[in-house]
Amino acid sequence: MGELQAVLFDMDGTLVETESLWHEAEVLTMAAFGSTWSEDEQRFALGGPFGRVVEYMAQKAGADPTDVAVTLIDAIDQLMSSRPLPIQPGIAELKAEAEAAGIPTGLVTNSFRRLISIVLKSTGLHFDVTVAGDELAENKPHPLPYEFACESLGVDPANTVVLEDSMTGIASAAAAGCFVVAIPHMAVIDAADRQLIVPSAQDVNLGLLRELLGR
Repeated sequence: MGELQAVLFDMDGTLVETESLWHEAEVLTMAAFGSTWSEDEQRFALGGPFGRVVEYMAQKAGADPTDVAVTLIDAIDQLMSSRPLPIQPGIAELKAEAEAAGIPTGLVTNSFRRLISIVLKSTGLHFDVTVAGDELAENKPHPLPYEFACESLGVDPANTVVLEDSMTGIASAAAAGCFVVAIPHMAVIDAADRQLIVPSAQDVNLGLLRELLGR
């Protein structure tokens, strides 16, 4: 273990409260193809990856996956562009604390680049690196998104802390070798090595992150 080198944030559910919008977009998309979408299915979709969710939706609705994908992205784009995107409690404070200490920050998500742009414009936040789900060969739960972010920042994953809210994202970060701070939103998250589970980012500060890596 060593000194804290970077703090990386998941986007949907961790950085901003958009999971309710994704649920609404999924309901609208399935309705467009004459089908339905339940809360249990939203939990299945939590964290993606996008392709897995679209394949499931298309199979259930008996529709073409490409058509479903276009409809879903258009729906979430419209919702996110027209609604406030609240920053989750404690996130802005932790990010500001990291920046003041000269520690790089990153945003790593399975969402597409166009959705990252909407979130950054809405929140006014800036990151040293942003990783989008439509720009890499693999998405979470594969480790590539977090490996790519760490490589881009020139930091060691072992000395990087990731904030995540879904099992998909946690699996990605853990496989990349990062320390994970899990903030359960809809998912049930089990305890694991190199992982801390907290109710909210308000329970996290830079001192704690440094302590976690020093153990």
